[in-house]
Amino acid sequence: MEHIIRWKEAAIITRYLYEIIEDYQNAASVSEQNEIFASFCQMLWASENKRRTYYKNIRFSVRKDLRNTAPGQMFGRWNQITYKGYQSKTKETDWCSLIRQKVNNLYSRYFDKEIILEQAYLHLLATPKRLYYQWISGIEKDPGQCEEDIRAAMEQAEQLYTVCRQAKMELSWNDYKKLTETFLRRIFDNCRSIEHFESETSFATMYDFIEEDHFYIRYFCKSLSGYMSNYRKAYYGIKRGRNKTYVTCRLCGRLMEKTNNRILYCSQCRVIRNREKTRESMRRIRNV
Repeated sequence: MEHIIRWKEAAIITRYLYEIIEDYQNAASVSEQNEIFASFCQMLWASENKRRTYYKNIRFSVRKDLRNTAPGQMFGRWNQITYKGYQSKTKETDWCSLIRQKVNNLYSRYFDKEIILEQAYLHLLATPKRLYYQWISGIEKDPGQCEEDIRAAMEQAEQLYTVCRQAKMELSWNDYKKLTETFLRRIFDNCRSIEHFESETSFATMYDFIEEDHFYIRYFCKSLSGYMSNYRKAYYGIKRGRNKTYVTCRLCGRLMEKTNNRILYCSQCRVIRNREKTRESMRRIRNV
């Protein structure tokens, strides 16, 4: 019991993950392991590296000499498009901040329905800026047609935003913390020491110059990604198997089983993509 108390006091100030792993592996009983793991989780959730979201802007400034022209006035109405992002990196280097950053990122990416960062969505939001720079580079642009194209892109972006929101998994932050703790407990139970790893591989000298914490932090983060991948497959009702391959929809990011080499979009996004192709075809016909 005294050993547990001493460890809990030391755990508050220690910055070395390998010490916690060693204590867990050398624990004399399951109850002692439970104490160690509970203290680890307490430190992780108390980390100052909280999940942070913020608003970002796709913006541009219309040149002063062009602001009174018809195209300049039109582009001026679309010179700032806002979307929501999140802090994906940390300047801190301690294990607690780095693992917490990984945990934060997984939630923002897969569960936060306000954060949509698929490339297709951002490409649509950047349409006004892209058309503006094409115009000032010397490409002739009809203001009416440009505004029509911009409004069509914003409409597509809104549709894609809705689809991407629906594609994200449903889980509150508190429930996500509980889920993450089940992942972390498996990681603790399956984690092997560097010495054990070296004894089973031919890379005995590979880790001589690598800090032990770096090895374990990388293992924790990679394992969290793996467990989340399995959770996503179960959530979407996709069967797991060694011979199965998976892809994400190019528009909304929904996970799908790859049944052939031509599959690019989920059923919902395929409809949006077909509408977009039809619109492009009609635009080319009008411009002929």
